[in-house]
Amino acid sequence: MSNNEKSIGEEIYSAISRSPYTLHSFAQQMNIKLKILESYINNEEIPEKKTITKMNKFLNSKIRYN
Repeated sequence: MSNNEKSIGEEIYSAISRSPYTLHSFAQQMNIKLKILESYINNEEIPEKKTITKMNKFLNSKIRYN
């Protein structure tokens, strides 16, 4: 991963921070537990492609899936 490429967790976090959602409200919107969202942001878990697709529906910026 080059220096200008963000990890999936960094992409999720920056997309949420640019949206009108807080982490808590976004987790509710996605119908997932806050701990799971935090594990995605901390790169402890990688979300499935369908989860990222659902996230992109709510966020203005698009998260890419590797």
